[in-house]
Amino acid sequence: MAKENIWLVLIIIVIFLGAVALDIKKCGQLTISDNQSVDKNALQMTMVPVYQSDGFYNIKVEYPQFKNIDSAFNEKISALIQEKIDTFKKEAKDNWEARKATALPGEVIPENPEVPFDFITTWTPTQLNNKYISFVINIYYFVGGAHGSEEIYTFNYDIAQKKEITINDFLNSSTEALQKLSELSAQDVTSQLQATGIQIDSSLEQMIKKGTEPTVENFKDFNFNYNSLTIYFQKYQVAPGAAGSIKVTFYKNTLDQNSIKSDYLE
Repeated sequence: MAKENIWLVLIIIVIFLGAVALDIKKCGQLTISDNQSVDKNALQMTMVPVYQSDGFYNIKVEYPQFKNIDSAFNEKISALIQEKIDTFKKEAKDNWEARKATALPGEVIPENPEVPFDFITTWTPTQLNNKYISFVINIYYFVGGAHGSEEIYTFNYDIAQKKEITINDFLNSSTEALQKLSELSAQDVTSQLQATGIQIDSSLEQMIKKGTEPTVENFKDFNFNYNSLTIYFQKYQVAPGAAGSIKVTFYKNTLDQNSIKSDYLE
C-alpha cells in the first residue's frame, strides 16, 4: 500500500509539472533567473547596473539589454541612460556651485550637500517574449530646488520585423484611430484628476486638451501587450506638476468598441 501511495504522488507531480510547462509555453513569458538572464528558449536579456554613492551623488540605475536583436535598439537604451546621467551630474554640480557663489556673508556652504543628489531609475516590462519587447523606464532625479523631477521613456520592439514600434505603427497610421484615442485619453485623464479631488477649471481643461491633442508627439510614450494599450503622459503634459505623470490604459474590448484596431493586439 505504501509503494502504491508513493507512485500515485509521483504521477500527480509529473502531471502538475507538465501542465505548468505547457502554460509557460503558451504564454511565451520570460522567466528571469537570479543572475537576471532569461530562459535560453525565449528572449535573452541581461541587466546593466550603474551605481555611484558618494558625498555628492546617489545614482541607482539598472536597465535591460537584449540578445539576438538589432544592436541599435540596445544602443538607444544605453545612450539614453548615459545622456541623462551626464546631464544630471552637470546640472547638480552647476546648481551647487551657484549655491556656494551666492552664499550670504558669513554663511558657510560645505563642499558637498547635506544629502547627495539623487538619480534613480526603474524599469517595468509590459511584455517580453519571442515576439515583442515593450517596457517603460521611469527616471527620478533631484538637482536642487523645491522638488525632484521625473521623466518617462518607453521602448517597443518587433523582434520578427527587427524594428521599433511607433504609435503610428500600432494604430496602422490611422488618423481616425489617433483622433479617437485622443478623445478617450482626455476623458480618462479628466476622470482621474476629478477622482483625486482636483477641480477641472477652464485653465486645466485647456491643459488636458493640449496634452492629449491627436499628435504623434503626445502619444509617443506607450506600452502594449496582447490585450491592452497604455499611454504615458509626462509630468506637466496634461496636469500641474503636483499631479505627477499620468497614464491611461485601454483594453482591447474598449479599443474595438471605438474602432481602434491594431495588428499588435491578438
